[in-house]
Amino acid sequence: MTAIDPSVYDDPKISQTLAMLAEGKTKEEIVKHFGNKSWATIDMYFRRRGFRWNGKTFEPRGEGGMDAVEEARFVQTKAAQIVRQLSQKYADIRQVAIKNGFPSIEEMGEYMKSQGYVWNSDINNYEYDENMAQKQRMQSKNKNTQGKASGKVEGLPDEYRDLLVYLLDRKERLYELLEPQNSGTLPRYKFKGAKANKTLGLPTSLQTLLNDFSKEFNVTQRDIIEVALAEFFKKYGYEEQLNSVLQA
Repeated sequence: MTAIDPSVYDDPKISQTLAMLAEGKTKEEIVKHFGNKSWATIDMYFRRRGFRWNGKTFEPRGEGGMDAVEEARFVQTKAAQIVRQLSQKYADIRQVAIKNGFPSIEEMGEYMKSQGYVWNSDINNYEYDENMAQKQRMQSKNKNTQGKASGKVEGLPDEYRDLLVYLLDRKERLYELLEPQNSGTLPRYKFKGAKANKTLGLPTSLQTLLNDFSKEFNVTQRDIIEVALAEFFKKYGYEEQLNSVLQA
């Protein structure tokens, strides 16, 4: 783990948690505030960003902190599971890749990279790197906005063009600042009618996210999909039809 990046204090969850701890808030109160399942979720959130718990609050741990194998004991994600399996004596990386649904070591490596892990040949395992994780998050965000800005600024005066491109590239952050903050609690929708099976073919990357979220937040995959569809209908002009199939 590299030295802590000072910009980590810009993270609202980091700054708010530290402030609440300084105010004397209990762990239970902080967990409830963020809507997390347990204190372990918040603890791991800090650990993966270079902090350690000193008994009263979180503090930067600097160099020589928890490695990925030790950290993997505390989290239930696919990436952590891979780290645990590779830490076993005589672990076969090809078998680990196959066991976790990857057709090749290279594809597993790409997945681990997307989760912020880098390969360490000295220990024959992956290590979590927050700098890599931040880079992946930024690449994902830029990919979603890349190409959209250029098509929307054609014909604008030069004095507005750069500003508009800047704002479009950061629109997700603007939404977070301007819109009310979510409490972290997953909304619930009760639909009319009996349960019916529906088979959908999802990309493996999306299926992985679905599995990881389900495990980490202790919510069924069906509930996740129901909430996702309900929110989609509300956002894209189908709210009236949605309301007609919801239980009062």
